[in-house]
Amino acid sequence: MFKKAIAALSAAAMCLGLWACSADESGIKAAMVTSGMAISDNHTNQSAWEGLERLEEEYRTDINNYRPQQNDTESFMVGVKTLVEAGYNTIIFPGPLFAEAFEKACREYPSCTFIAVDCSVSSVPENGAVAVFDKSQAGFMAGLAAACQLENARFGGVFGVSSEIEQELLAGFVQGINYAADNLDINVTADEDDLVFVGSRTDYPSGQRAAASLYDSGVNCLLVSSDPTGMGAAAEGTMRRQAGDDVWIIGSDADYFQTAMYDTENKLSCALTSALCDYGDAVYDLVSRMIEGDRTMLGDYTVYGVSSGAVGLPEENPNISKEALELCTSALEEIKAGDIVIKNTIE
Repeated sequence: MFKKAIAALSAAAMCLGLWACSADESGIKAAMVTSGMAISDNHTNQSAWEGLERLEEEYRTDINNYRPQQNDTESFMVGVKTLVEAGYNTIIFPGPLFAEAFEKACREYPSCTFIAVDCSVSSVPENGAVAVFDKSQAGFMAGLAAACQLENARFGGVFGVSSEIEQELLAGFVQGINYAADNLDINVTADEDDLVFVGSRTDYPSGQRAAASLYDSGVNCLLVSSDPTGMGAAAEGTMRRQAGDDVWIIGSDADYFQTAMYDTENKLSCALTSALCDYGDAVYDLVSRMIEGDRTMLGDYTVYGVSSGAVGLPEENPNISKEALELCTSALEEIKAGDIVIKNTIE
């Protein structure tokens, strides 16, 4: 359920960082193209990079990264070309922005292996693998934790686009809140009118404006997407909380505690918790299996849920009480046992 972030090293700017070491016996040289930000972003890039660092430490895998200048397929493909020409044969794409680049790279570089994490793609080529998460379970755990903590609250959300991934996350989130309301006698609500889709994954200002409008309307806590649009919404919540407003955000995919921190000395953050989907765990799992000679994941999706340990809440949740976390732990065991069944759609 809980995963603790490891402090990550960073080096890449607009080009390759020099991280090479002796390659493991499998011949796999693994690198990632970042989603525009640095690998030390306290976000999904850092999570994926930590998975590669574990491979370097445990298997002596040669790892590297490339930071593109823009968040678009053309820039991502420049990164792929640069890494392949440098001898890297296993390329990681961390996040939904890479769907088109993943499909294109698989076609253009058939002798290389490409791993997309948390991407919606139409099909998975034979030289590709896609790691996907049970977003409804992640959303449920975050919604339940937040509802148990706040008790009297109106919840909303700000997302870039309305894709299957976002819909599953929101479905679980709403169910987690409703579970608390129905079974724990907690006065919380999550109305569909308070779940806003901006229309772009990369529109930071619109995400911030959407969050401002929802807070102004009386929403207390927002689930935000892990893309630049969601980062804009998180920034709005963070600024308001720093100014004294009693508002919160809930991160998705990555642990948002550092991202939404507004007082580093006292470790105060606007992030109540996060619907964690651990990119690093997925990267480590898929590449380490390949190093060990298992390539059955190629041409297919690998799904990670709460039972894998890659989905749930962050290991540390400073803004959630011990009592609320105990309720979440109980619910987690019920999900694993099949006693709580979470649906992928909002009804």
